[in-house]
This record gives sequence, structure tokens and C-alpha cells, in this order.
Amino acid sequence: MKYGILYRKTTKNIGDDIQSYAQQQWLPSLDYLVDIEELDAFKSDNDEPVATIMSSWYMWQKWNWPPSKDIYPLWIGFHYNDIQRGRPRGMPSKWEYVDNGPGLEYLKKYEPIGCRDYYTQARMDDIGVKNYFSGCITLTLKKRKIVKPEREYVVVVGVAKPVEKAIKKQLAGTGIDVKVIAPTRPEPSTDIPWADRQAQVEEMLDLYQNAKCVVTFRLHCALPSLALGTPVLLVRSGFNSVRFKPYADWLHHAYDEDVVAGKYREWFLNPPANPDDYLETRYALEKTVGEFIEQAKAETRKASELDRLKVDPDELMKWQNEKMKETLHSYHIECHIDLGQINAQKKQIADANKKISKQEEKIKKLQAENKKLKKKTHVYSKFMSYKFALKLYNMGLSIKKIFKK
Repeated sequence: MKYGILYRKTTKNIGDDIQSYAQQQWLPSLDYLVDIEELDAFKSDNDEPVATIMSSWYMWQKWNWPPSKDIYPLWIGFHYNDIQRGRPRGMPSKWEYVDNGPGLEYLKKYEPIGCRDYYTQARMDDIGVKNYFSGCITLTLKKRKIVKPEREYVVVVGVAKPVEKAIKKQLAGTGIDVKVIAPTRPEPSTDIPWADRQAQVEEMLDLYQNAKCVVTFRLHCALPSLALGTPVLLVRSGFNSVRFKPYADWLHHAYDEDVVAGKYREWFLNPPANPDDYLETRYALEKTVGEFIEQAKAETRKASELDRLKVDPDELMKWQNEKMKETLHSYHIECHIDLGQINAQKKQIADANKKISKQEEKIKKLQAENKKLKKKTHVYSKFMSYKFALKLYNMGLSIKKIFKK
């Protein structure tokens, strides 16, 4: 048996590498790197199975499903989402590759599937796949070496700029440094060797381990900090993302505006210990992974013998091509408007604008006529007032003549 880690060859997100590193800490050796975006194309040498902990977020290139027979998988920490639909690096698919055909059959062959969150569990229920909540592999990260820093420091990772600015201001003059760490790389990792990426992860984990506390927007900074035992505060504008159930409840968490308002300054000065609600999940994960590794060590069969799906490669490719056509069509219907429809809408708008212009012209004419009428009425009123006054004057003269007589 050989061993591999699931990783993204091309990513800016260092959180992806932290998950891969968490897998690696369990392996007797690292023999293969398994690109999550090329799962169906993975090949080992000499038909050897490659034991791989499949804890991750799935996936940008969904057409590369189901995974290769050469992968000997432990399905824990599974998160499957369709938030990338329509994004430049993603593909226009949702659940089409896992809710039917060989894609669904593959998952059922490895039931129960350990899910990273309640959302994925619900989706597995919808498609009839047995599952359970396993948590994320990063919860099993082992503690790093404790090194007392020369000055205490708070690590800030990925929070909104107003939050970052507020923390710096609130801790100014306290003797506590604020170290702002970018959660992503400036450029994709495509050509960066895994050894260099691993070193970067270890450097970050060492920084988290010895911090007074960690303040972050990112799940895969918060969970590693929780596993390391470093007080961590998850700070966001909201916690409705499906990825954060149940983790937000396991962490100290705060809203952006409350941190900016200074309500957590004392928290930064004297951070409380993390809640221990996650420990039961951590212990269960460690037990599952430990048993998987022992089972892999004892396995002597070839990958083709361990293959549970056993689907003809040509039939699989045919199914994948059909799914591709379906997803492209549904994406077009959902996200694109036909040019004829656009032109029809433009004509409707143009016609409506013409009607509005005609109505505006009518209104201007009526306003002009109204102004003329007001002017005539004013002149007439003055004339009538003068006529009435003259009439009164003449009446006065008449009465005067009568009295003279």
C-alpha cells in the first residue's frame, strides 16, 4: 500500500494546503500527491492502491468524477457545494455528477460518507446516500512546539479592513503586537513544490500556536487554531454560510460591527480558552483515521482488486460526456438570456420611452395652455374689479344727486 494526500495543485488559498497537511500528519509515508481537480485521471504505478484521506471541499472541475480506482479512500470531511457555478475557474454544474449514474453509485459503494457539515449531510440524504457528521480533518492537527515570543502578539487573518484597523487601534500602546497574515498567496501555487507549500503551512501553524489569540474570518484558520488550543475569535458580518454549521457554535465568534465598536478589546487583552464542544468529534475522527491507516498497512491487494465501482471505462466516459452536455444546457438556460429575448426587451423599452416622450410633450403643452389661461384670468379679474369699482362710483354720484334735490 502506498499513501497520498489530497491537494489542489493550483490554488491561492493556503487553507487548502492546511487541510492537505492535516491529512499528511497521519500517513506512514507520502508517496503521491492526488490533485482533487483531476480525481478520475489519477494513476499510480503498477496498479498499487494509494490510501488517501478524502477530507476536502469538492470541487471546481466536477466533470472529473468519480475518482480513480487507484485511490483507496477514507471518506471523511466531505463538503460538496455548487457555489462555483458560473465562476471563471469553475464549471456550470451543480449536483449532476453525484446524484445519478456511476457518480452516485460510487458514493454508495463507500457508505457511510463522513460529511464536514450539516448542509452536505442534508444533500446526501436527498440523493439517498448514507452519511454521518464527521467534522473536518483539520480538527485533528497536532500541537506545535511552544516557544514563548519576545513580545505577545495577536494574529489577524483575512478579516474586513475596518476590523483589522480597529484591532490595531484598540491594542496600540498595550505592548501586544498585531501580526496581519494573508490567507492567500499573491499567485496560484501551480509551480510551487509541495515541500515549499508544506513549509509555509508549518510556519503559519507555528505562528498560530504561539499567539496570544487568533482573530480570523477564515474557517481553515479558525479550526486549526481550535485544534492547536490557541484562543480564536471568528469575526464575520454574518454566520449564515452552510460551511459554518456547526463550527461557529464551537468557536468564540463576533460580528464585524461589534469588534469595530470596541466591544471585544478586553477579549483581545485576556482571551478566554476555546470551548471544548469539538473534542468529541475530534476523538471520533482520530479513531476513524487511525483504524483506516492500520487497515491500509495490512492490505495486500492491488487497486484493480479493491475497486468497488467496477464500471467499464468507455461507459464511464460516455456518462461523463452526457452529464457535460446536460450541465452546459441547464447552465445556459439558467444564466443566459437568448439574443432574441434581449432584442425584444430592448424594443419594449424603446416603445415605452417613446410613449413617455409623447406624454411629456402633452404635459408641456397643457402646462403652457394653463399658464396662458392663468394670465387671461388675472387680466379679466383686474378688468372686472375696475368695472365694479366704476359702477360703485357712478352709483355714488347718482345718490349724491338725489340728496341734492
